[in-house]
Amino acid sequence: MKTTNQILIVLAVMSLMSCGQLHVVTLYVDTTQIDQSSIDQHASFGQPAGISNQDFKTNVRKGDRIIWQGVSISNPSDEVKITAIDHVSGAIIYAQKSLKGRKGSDELVVGTVKIGPGKLEQYIEEKYSLDFTVTNKGTFQIDPVMRAYRK
Repeated sequence: MKTTNQILIVLAVMSLMSCGQLHVVTLYVDTTQIDQSSIDQHASFGQPAGISNQDFKTNVRKGDRIIWQGVSISNPSDEVKITAIDHVSGAIIYAQKSLKGRKGSDELVVGTVKIGPGKLEQYIEEKYSLDFTVTNKGTFQIDPVMRAYRK
């Protein structure tokens, strides 16, 4: 019995080690101030000053899972819903050109990195657009970057 338990523990640890990392990319939005002319001033990923939303990079590896979610930083009753992640340029890291919200939940989008760089490349990049809606404000778009490294 003790040997069986040890084998099960080893198998569980090995399966956890073989899984990719989980990345949560949170978009912070000042929902009381944002409008189409002020997206960059009132929405960010919490990146350091001097890095624009368009230059924000999420570093991943093949097999990693990414969850994109939105949060209001000014009014907790306002909803920030991530509605789509669409390929703009570069490599298609997800093996599909568009990711949509899960059925029953349009507040976040989940994807798994399917493609990594070739043997001669250090990394590959995908420019993507992140579409999000804000309660009573409409739909907005930001174009960050995903950078995939070798495992």
